Amino acid sequence: MLSRVYLIGARNITGKPVQHVYAAHKGLQQLCTWAAEPLAERICDQPNTALAVEHAPVQTSRQVVGDSAAAGPADRHGQRNMMPRWPDRQQATEAEGFQSARHMTKYIKTNWQLAAHSIRLSSPDKVMEAYYSCMDQMCCQSEKQLNYVHISAIVHGTAKVWTAAGERHSGWVAGVQAEHNLRNFTARMLRRLQPLLPAVGARLAANVLWASAKLGLDPDALVPGMTDSLARQFMVDMDAATGQGFANVLVACAKLQLNPCQGGLFKAMCGQSAVATLSTFDSQNVANILHSLATLPAAEPSVEMLDALCQRFDVLLNRCQASNRPNELPSAQNIANTIWALSKLKFAPADQLALTMVGRMVALCRLPGQQPTLQAISNALRACVELSVPVKQADTDSLASFFLSSNRRRGTQQHYANTAWSLAVTGHFCQAQFTLMLDQFFALSINHHKVSQPHLRQLYQALDWLQPPPSTALQQKKAWLNLESKMGRLGARPACDPHPGAQLVCSALTQLSLRVQSTPVISGYRTAALLEPIGSAAAIVVAFESNICLMNKRSRLLGSEGFRQQLLKRRGKLVLLAPPKAGVGVKEVAKYLKPILTAVAGGSLDAYRR
Repeated sequence: MLSRVYLIGARNITGKPVQHVYAAHKGLQQLCTWAAEPLAERICDQPNTALAVEHAPVQTSRQVVGDSAAAGPADRHGQRNMMPRWPDRQQATEAEGFQSARHMTKYIKTNWQLAAHSIRLSSPDKVMEAYYSCMDQMCCQSEKQLNYVHISAIVHGTAKVWTAAGERHSGWVAGVQAEHNLRNFTARMLRRLQPLLPAVGARLAANVLWASAKLGLDPDALVPGMTDSLARQFMVDMDAATGQGFANVLVACAKLQLNPCQGGLFKAMCGQSAVATLSTFDSQNVANILHSLATLPAAEPSVEMLDALCQRFDVLLNRCQASNRPNELPSAQNIANTIWALSKLKFAPADQLALTMVGRMVALCRLPGQQPTLQAISNALRACVELSVPVKQADTDSLASFFLSSNRRRGTQQHYANTAWSLAVTGHFCQAQFTLMLDQFFALSINHHKVSQPHLRQLYQALDWLQPPPSTALQQKKAWLNLESKMGRLGARPACDPHPGAQLVCSALTQLSLRVQSTPVISGYRTAALLEPIGSAAAIVVAFESNICLMNKRSRLLGSEGFRQQLLKRRGKLVLLAPPKAGVGVKEVAKYLKPILTAVAGGSLDAYRR
């Protein structure tokens, strides 16, 4: 009887048995018979012990194959999709180790696949421990054959198994010991990789960085200098990098907030993306790259890079539509992620591309299995608004209708608040839609107990947009008052901190003997003061201008800023001021304001004096 570890590599992720069995050198635990048994039987016989250490009689790989051949018809049928059957000549010499680097790579892959599959049926901690043990011993016993491809595959597989543990065991939280073991194992693998780095190309460097990010481990924290070394290997071989490689590197850097080579990696990637054809970039690659750039301040992407990525996304949309290949078109999630990232980067795509993206999302609403989530709809609508791109009312109506008809349990307060605000800003919002949205939002708020202040602020801004003018019929005013009453049940209008320069402006207006009133209803729109006239003259709204603009279209206002200005113009004549500079006094501000306000008032401020 010899101690052995359950064979991780004996079955692939579907549970089908694998023929290749590695008979180890001296000291390596035997990996044999247990693998040929059906997974369900193993779990029934040994509950919660998958991949655990036990004592069992040693069998050779020939015996395992023979046992499999003697199985019943059902078992033989399940073996049709096995790993390739090695020739008898190779099986006879397997006791001396792997016959080729390729066999070792397949063995590693099969090990992590079965480990990820076994996680759902056993303790994640036991599975991870057995996986570490198996990989460590394989590395020790096969030093001469071990190369950078194998080590990369081990790190990649570790990320897959660790991720599977979190996904398939919702109640599992890695303990201190589990995280300690993970760090130590990953560090051992990276130290093995370090002397082999000169041979590593762009693809494997990207894979190691991606796997480290999935594990939440900064390679530099485990092996000093490793992150920059991997980045340099990626840059040296960047011409051979695919869209997936670019995406993997940027996703890893965004998750770990890395800045390899003091920004050198990002500069190189920006330059390459701006001039390359990007023919290997699919829609998910583009979406992941843009999403990572939006969450990675150190990247500072160029206008040329973002323009190239948008053009590639446009090609993918139009080419697949023209060739009638709907399955290759970007998914709703990829579209939402792409346009959301562009809004965060303040880069407006071509108007036609934006229209096509929203139109594609509308079409997906009618395709079961491909329909957008409520989050995707709310993100896409908000992004379109912030970028001030044109959106057809028919498309926004379709998305709003699908949103409101979907199961509200799949939505959150943020999804509803973003959608309501976005529809209001586009001007494609009616009281009936807002009423239905508030009803559903109210049901959500009961479950969540409390509505956050940012969400309330968004909803009140949507309500402000729907407020009818004074000349509107009484019935319409009553409908709006009902909406205001519903909003009151969700929560009071959030108080807003005044703009830092508001007090200085109000003091200057008072010095000019003007009637300055507090404006609680519009205080959330960066207003400084409201001048109420005597008689029929229009009020004057004094507000501060915004200096935020788009990267590639400086003259275009952000959607939120355009919305603010339109809303304030409903209150009266709008005067936009630059925020006062530090050290400026009341007299200087009064002197600056007087001619501006006199011109807006039509030549005289008498109607606004106290």
